[in-house]
Amino acid sequence: MLQSLRDRTSGVVAWFIVGLLIIPFAFFGIEQFATGTADPKIATVGDKDITQSEFRNAYNQRYQRLVQMLGENFDASTLDQAAFRSGVLEDMIRQEAQLQYASEEGWRVSDQELMAFLRTVPAFQQEGTFSPQTYRDRLARQGIEPERYESQLRDGLRSEQLRTAVVSSAFTVAPELERARAVRAQQRTFEMVRVPASRFLSESEPADDAVAEAYETSKEEYRVPERVRLAYLEIDRDALAEAQPAPEEGVLRRIYEAEAASRFSEPERREVRHILTEGEDAEARIREAAQRIASGEDFAAVASEVSDDSGSAEDGGSLGWIERGEMVPAFEEAAFALPVGELSDPVESEFGWHVIRVERIDEPQTLPFEDESVQQQLERMYREREADVIFREALETVERVSFEQPASLEPAAEAAGLEVQVSDWLARGSNAGLLSNPEVAEVAFGDSLAAGENSRPLEIAPGRVLVVRQREHEESRVQPLEEVREAVASRLRRERAGARAREVAENMLQSLREGTELASLAESRELELEIAESVARDSSSWDRRVLDVAFSLPRPDQAGSNVVAELVGFGSEGFGVIALQSVTVPEAADDDVDTLRQRISGRLAGAEYAGYEQHITEAIDVERHRSVSDAETQGQQP
Repeated sequence: MLQSLRDRTSGVVAWFIVGLLIIPFAFFGIEQFATGTADPKIATVGDKDITQSEFRNAYNQRYQRLVQMLGENFDASTLDQAAFRSGVLEDMIRQEAQLQYASEEGWRVSDQELMAFLRTVPAFQQEGTFSPQTYRDRLARQGIEPERYESQLRDGLRSEQLRTAVVSSAFTVAPELERARAVRAQQRTFEMVRVPASRFLSESEPADDAVAEAYETSKEEYRVPERVRLAYLEIDRDALAEAQPAPEEGVLRRIYEAEAASRFSEPERREVRHILTEGEDAEARIREAAQRIASGEDFAAVASEVSDDSGSAEDGGSLGWIERGEMVPAFEEAAFALPVGELSDPVESEFGWHVIRVERIDEPQTLPFEDESVQQQLERMYREREADVIFREALETVERVSFEQPASLEPAAEAAGLEVQVSDWLARGSNAGLLSNPEVAEVAFGDSLAAGENSRPLEIAPGRVLVVRQREHEESRVQPLEEVREAVASRLRRERAGARAREVAENMLQSLREGTELASLAESRELELEIAESVARDSSSWDRRVLDVAFSLPRPDQAGSNVVAELVGFGSEGFGVIALQSVTVPEAADDDVDTLRQRISGRLAGAEYAGYEQHITEAIDVERHRSVSDAETQGQQP
């Protein structure tokens, strides 16, 4: 039972679920500090509504992940916002449909299975062992109730059970495997000559009238985007916490007295073994096992032979250390009533029949007020609580004053004791500075700021809120020819040099097909001949563009009478000519075949699960009430 859960939740899904803890939940945000208006529905999946705020949170998280993943390569102007928003919504619909379908099909996660998984999460461990106190502290710092987290975790595990049931059934047959192996294992020998565009730049200087003509036909390419400088107020809860003065001892002692039982106390815990039997004859089997142990047989040996809990049976029935609240009531009541070393009477639970033995007991203990770790936690709690109060007050003040006096941020700054800050110039479509946050990017060029108003409070991260306004604004404009003359001329040089490189490469290809050796063609043009000997399809030594062309060419005939050659483009760098010499397929080692089988099975599993996802979305009723673009036009954009 427990082992099967561990098997199903290893790898990627485990870290995905851990991410539910590390990243604050989508619904934990500014809404708990500020009042809002009604939350319209975007879609209904089965019996669950997807609201505008839920969509906004999911969109923001996805957008931020994209920005972080691409880093400096991210360009917001190339992002199809409509498709991106639609994709986020469809993912939300698909995920909710999967959860409901799994529930309807009877997939369940028991308390024991849930606890078994929590024990494997590194974030909840101290010195490699699950710590209930660490678990509670981690959740408390995120403002998450354990019941809520565990509900989310059950959903994730239940969906993973459904996914695993589908993908684990994928397989591949021998003929298919052999064909795929032969294609993947191919090695090709070829010759290549590069014709660099750079050698023709000096002969491609454009005249002034050509530059002017090129500018006129493509002047929109020299348009600079609209840009703004933003004035803003920032309310940062972490900074407020750091700024709080050191608390007096009496204050910390009062916090300690209030929190000692729940935060600084380690409850009683017991190391236990058990034997579990299931099925119609479970009670008779457990009583027989108990009798064998009472007669002197080793508990671990009997557990390994009899227990139906495969996860603990392999370890002599050991469940490790448990605390109250971790096991089902009947099991817990018996386990915490036993003295060390005594065997319990048979116990019936929803999972079957158990016999239990307690190996060791750790008595409950409370860390003293003077303990250094306690002092650190108390001071952190004090600072965070004080910061929360100041944060709420500052947010309420800024929200109220900036709304009542929308023509300036100075009154709100003075009322809240904040400083008005000013950004650098920010171009529409970039992700620089404040525009890396999608909510700021949405409002920065919006109508309300353009009209000289302050924005609403914008949460850019948990505990960080901005109110912004336009300080300066410049419309998009086409740069005059005088500013971009060299850029236009440089572009013309590159285009002409590239065209000349293509012409030379095409002439070489024609001569090659007519019977001239590629080496001779390269020598006559003072170009380098490159030789590739037995190159694999996934070689890292050759440009991917070269490999794509080389492995797309048909095999030469054995007599070598036909020339198999083609052009390869290198973008602005020029062109090349490739002549294929031979194709070989080496023998494969057993481990190579095993790896390929896994890859093919993985692709098949993905295709099968995609089909199953389609079946799920058809089985669960989905109603889309409004498009995300409709939501934007009504002023409720994410």
